[in-house]
Amino acid sequence: MNSRIWILLVFFYLLLVLFAARLWQLQVMQYEQYATRSQGNYLRTETTLAPRGRILDRNGRVIATNRLAVDLLYLGGEVLFKDRILALTGLKALPKVGHEPVELMVNIPEALVPTLAELVAGEPNLKLLERIERVYPNPIAGPVIGYTALPSQEQLKEGYDPEELVGAAGLEAALEQQLRGIKGVVLAEVNARGQRVRFEEIREPQAGTDVYLTLDLSLQQVAERALREAVVDINRIRQRNGLPLVKQAKGAIVAVDPRNGEVLAMATAPAFDPNLFGRRPRPNDKIRELFSDKDRPTLNRAVNAYPPGSTYKLVSSSMALESGYVTASTTFRCSPYIVFGGIRRNWARVDMGMMTVQEAIAQSCNTWYYQVAMLDPIGMVDKLHKRALELGVGRPTGLEIGEQNGIVPSIAWKKQNLPKDPRWWPGETLSIIIGQGYNKATPVQIARMLATIAQNGQQPELHLVRRIGNQEIRRPSSRVSGRYWRELQEGMRKTVTWGTARHVLGNFPVATAGKTGTAQNETLTPGLEHAWYMGYGPVDPSDPRPPLVVVAFFENGGEGSGVALPAAQKVMAAYWKVGQPLTDQ
Repeated sequence: MNSRIWILLVFFYLLLVLFAARLWQLQVMQYEQYATRSQGNYLRTETTLAPRGRILDRNGRVIATNRLAVDLLYLGGEVLFKDRILALTGLKALPKVGHEPVELMVNIPEALVPTLAELVAGEPNLKLLERIERVYPNPIAGPVIGYTALPSQEQLKEGYDPEELVGAAGLEAALEQQLRGIKGVVLAEVNARGQRVRFEEIREPQAGTDVYLTLDLSLQQVAERALREAVVDINRIRQRNGLPLVKQAKGAIVAVDPRNGEVLAMATAPAFDPNLFGRRPRPNDKIRELFSDKDRPTLNRAVNAYPPGSTYKLVSSSMALESGYVTASTTFRCSPYIVFGGIRRNWARVDMGMMTVQEAIAQSCNTWYYQVAMLDPIGMVDKLHKRALELGVGRPTGLEIGEQNGIVPSIAWKKQNLPKDPRWWPGETLSIIIGQGYNKATPVQIARMLATIAQNGQQPELHLVRRIGNQEIRRPSSRVSGRYWRELQEGMRKTVTWGTARHVLGNFPVATAGKTGTAQNETLTPGLEHAWYMGYGPVDPSDPRPPLVVVAFFENGGEGSGVALPAAQKVMAAYWKVGQPLTDQ
């Protein structure tokens, strides 16, 4: 019996020695290794999102900013104040939870946050989550300002946080580099459920830079309202032509300071409220409806290219004068029609007599320009191409947002783009000289062209950003050669005093000049033409008012003089405060 007890004691002593040796190994020999591993279980590095920079108008009025949003998350399991939580959230029961927490309440009202914070304190299965939300207190047209979204997979690989907002369209996307802040870094101690116990801020988040636009919010609102109101004029023309009526206009209005290229207003219609994309939960049904709308409310028509119609006659007039095809005193008869190549090209019902280039601009006489084209229908093509590019048509204007180039055809262009019919036909010159045929230009390009003519060849580079933080943005201007600016200006002045714009602007308190345009499109249906008007003023050098260039465009609007002209007049009246004050709507 004694020998058995001794054997048992020796066994236990050996076992204790082994345990002691193992403890010594773990706590002494391998202390650093296991201490580091243990610490990693409850210490982790987290990022703190930085707010995006604000977007403001030229006068400091906020267009886009941020707000702190709070959501209530349910992690699963029992909840101590269940009935109270359900009553506050409006739910009948707690939902089932899978691998991810469930949002019980999104965008908690500010007045309710303290109450929920008190209920959630010490509650392991509930969590209040703070996040940054993009809001637009003074929203301008969504296609212009754009919107933000959560990052894509590619952007996540580039270093974006899953909850970080990224500019997805418009100015929000174009200014992403300036608006994006720098994330903060936090060393957090968390419990087994991943909840913070305490934390230490290693690097504070740095907000993005504020961006001041060239836009004047009040003028922008007037331009957007003018687009909406134009539906009355559009439907009057449609009714006259037996066409179905529309509920909204499709078009754009651009207002520019010709001295420096600052865009004071860029409106497009139809549009959308950018706040739609900032809401959570996201209204996906409304967003799908927005992108499937046949009227394309996500399209910024100010930078989209369309047939320019008679606004292009300023390019043609400038080319004809500078190239020596005509002089200031050259006259052609403004006949009702002309026959060329066996084809009769109609224009008007009456013979308007002999006209110079000024009068042809004022009355927008197609047959006058046809006769110019007939002087050299092949050799003139590339000269028109060159002059259009010089005046700013068919190439980007310098805007920070994306824009189409448009089309200014040349003989080489047709060979490259229309290989099935590469030859340039003389009759095609008669089309392009009046802004039809292959020509396409954007409203912002027409605005820059008009600014160039109004300033005797001094061409500004258009821009939407006036200041980034404290840094002023200045864009260079260039010089376009020419000797006949005065002829073009006088022709557009006569448009207002004697020609196609007289019925609206003839008695306007500010002396202006301009050009109407009605461009046929692929439908060739009367009443569905694209409507244009471009105008500038004051033309009186003694007038102290600041200069302004306005271009109004309406897709399938009908008539330039009946739709685009009245819309442009509203913007002019608001800017110069004559008959219609600048008001916020």
